[in-house]
Amino acid sequence: MTDNDNKGEKIKMIAGIILGAGEGKRIGKSKLNLPLGNKRVVEWVLQAAGQSFLDKIILVIRPNDKAMLEIGKKWGVEIVINPNFRKGMSTSIQEALEKIDSQEVEGFFLILGDQPFITPSIINQLVTSFSPGKSEIVVPYYKEKRGNPVLFDISWKEELMAITGDVGGRVLIKAYPERVKKIKVSDEAIILDIDGEEDYLKAKKRFSLLKQED
Repeated sequence: MTDNDNKGEKIKMIAGIILGAGEGKRIGKSKLNLPLGNKRVVEWVLQAAGQSFLDKIILVIRPNDKAMLEIGKKWGVEIVINPNFRKGMSTSIQEALEKIDSQEVEGFFLILGDQPFITPSIINQLVTSFSPGKSEIVVPYYKEKRGNPVLFDISWKEELMAITGDVGGRVLIKAYPERVKKIKVSDEAIILDIDGEEDYLKAKKRFSLLKQED
């Protein structure tokens, strides 16, 4: 992360909330801590966020998750512990939003911790497409498929503080389609996440192929 002065035209104060408190029920283990190349899955997300235009990065984790705590410290991000993680994604979003000052921040991303192929350029494309103060929800699309991360104007903070259960920003995207700003992204990374063992195996294969191309 760098000062705004070193970010060219970027002057908006944007935060990134990385959701890392999920239980990984489908894969049966802590998927964010799985190895992928020379890092853990979530570390690729943290690296992308740290190299992007984001001014503030928050990592939400479960209580007593020592591995994730150490990873968060290693990458120098703000760590928020969600004691209510079993009540779903909404609780992680709300714990993080409590740490965001609406007077300072103009927008915030909801970033999935299991999307290791997200790049700084994807995040930056969404930031530069964002117009603060217009209640926008900036959503990336790859070949007509909606993806993540999603950038919300700070005006949506209160709405997200009111949701319950294992739901996230998708609720607002569906409820307020007129507020959605669709951004075409050429990288399929926005629709790739790791939900199950098969996804993890595919991610390892994709990672190997990407490294061969470098």
